[in-house]
Amino acid sequence: MQFVCQLHFYVAVVGPCLLDFQEIVHTDTQHIGVIFTGRSIGYLVGSLIGGTLFDFTERKQLFMTVLNFLIAISMCAIPWSRTIEMLTGWLLVTGLLMGALDTGLNAGCLNLWGKESGPFYPALHFMYGFGSLLAPLIVAPFLGDYHHETFTNGTSSYRNETLLQHPLDYSFNSTNKSDSFEIPPLTYAYSIIGGIGFLVSISFLVVCTIAPLEVGINKNETTEIKQRSYIFVTIIVILTFPLLFVITGLEAGYAQMLATYSVKGPPHLTPVIGSYLTSTFWGAFTISSFFCIFFAIKYSSLTIIIFDLIVFSAGTVVLLFLATTREWALWLATVLLGMGFASLYASVISWVERYINITNKIIGILATGGALGEMAIPYTISYFLEKTPEVLSYIVTASCVFSILLTAILYLIFINKQEKYVEKKAIPNATFDIDYIE
Repeated sequence: MQFVCQLHFYVAVVGPCLLDFQEIVHTDTQHIGVIFTGRSIGYLVGSLIGGTLFDFTERKQLFMTVLNFLIAISMCAIPWSRTIEMLTGWLLVTGLLMGALDTGLNAGCLNLWGKESGPFYPALHFMYGFGSLLAPLIVAPFLGDYHHETFTNGTSSYRNETLLQHPLDYSFNSTNKSDSFEIPPLTYAYSIIGGIGFLVSISFLVVCTIAPLEVGINKNETTEIKQRSYIFVTIIVILTFPLLFVITGLEAGYAQMLATYSVKGPPHLTPVIGSYLTSTFWGAFTISSFFCIFFAIKYSSLTIIIFDLIVFSAGTVVLLFLATTREWALWLATVLLGMGFASLYASVISWVERYINITNKIIGILATGGALGEMAIPYTISYFLEKTPEVLSYIVTASCVFSILLTAILYLIFINKQEKYVEKKAIPNATFDIDYIE
């Protein structure tokens, strides 16, 4: 749970800092999106090799600890980048480590809980939301204060008030080359985040030493697992891959670009308000994930998916038709989308796991779909956001329709299939330890 919380802590922190990163590396919104591409490429490669690495690693807990420790180091190094190439490189390394760690965590937890993973897997993803909720709150005090000034010839102009009030803190943006390595305030925020990562790694290492636990395939004496054909498994993986592409990519894209959209889009808010909007998204995500833990005890994964898609659709409608002109609608759409995304990924994995055996390699392939989504969707939004802010609502709408379509196709395939878990029949004429006295 510690590592799961940390992973989305690392993911969610970049979005609210996007305008400050633009200042640090001297670029614009159209080109800063390449850092998300770099991180997603790293995550994609890490997801592909992560499953194999965990298959060959006996001390899985120790391997997880090492990966998280290296992520903490890279987080401390990120704000020291002074070029977009260096910044992208560090985020690529961070994504590579996160992809490997995330794959091992997901596969290990599914194998550990097996048939009983219903409420536990949403609990795991609740920690994702909790970490994502904390990250924007931590960085908010260290962000620059940008204000919209003009909008002429299709180009917005912004003024960084923090730069004017504290020029020494932001002398990295100065034309004087001797001042180019002054420490920006964002460095302190990332140092705090990296420090938390170190503490989590150390505490988890202590737990591993005191109570080692090797994750293996869950075995239940009352059930047996039905083997599926290769063709059936392949079809399910092929359909689940784009579904997770959309879910993960849009979740990351909306959360990471929301702050920038709120500043440079029609709302014209400040970065601090944008950071709070991001925290609101993750707050709704976290609260909804928490309640999903209890819903999963009583309701099936499919029922939860249907509910999530309904809320997702409602948020999409509000964002598309109201949020561009009304600030309250943007807040409402953010809450609804946070609720809709909250348990969608976990519920899809749990739903699919009821029909096929999800190995480390399969979870690596599915995680690759999510990584591709995190790479493509945020970059697409950031590329067009400067000139066409409405691209955010357009992509949310297209993703909503696509998610509903893929879910319907999977449902039609599963409707006539039995789940892979089969109850073992009772053994007739069983012998009991009873002494008979003649």
